[in-house]
Amino acid sequence: MVTDELMFEVPRHESGPALARTRVREAFADRLTLRRLEDLLVIVSELSTNALLHGRGEISVRVQLDGGVLRGEVIDQGGGFERKVQTRGVDALGGNGLRIVGTLSRQWGIHDGSSHVWFELAPGEEPEPAEPRLGPEERPEALDD
Repeated sequence: MVTDELMFEVPRHESGPALARTRVREAFADRLTLRRLEDLLVIVSELSTNALLHGRGEISVRVQLDGGVLRGEVIDQGGGFERKVQTRGVDALGGNGLRIVGTLSRQWGIHDGSSHVWFELAPGEEPEPAEPRLGPEERPEALDD
């Protein structure tokens, strides 16, 4: 059973990612440690920025707190992602968003041929960098509620 859930649309404007961070912070700041909140804010920021820069149409954000597990997804109507996450140099400006998501998440994934990215953070764990799980069948069932 999901204990808390937040769903909202992000404006397709340069202020959208900052507004997404604010909404998530307001909803979860009193329920998470500072470290977990910061990780969640970075993930939501990276994914909403990617949706703004590379996607199309509405941008939807959903975050769930289920026991100690955080799950979420960012969806737009874009055409999708490449099958492989690109590796960029440390001096590169941009292009590392999905790698950051993979570093901070216990697991994450992309629906093939879509701009639908989901993530999961476990309680009290230092995550190992994770490769994306491709396809809708890999998405946590709890996000189906």
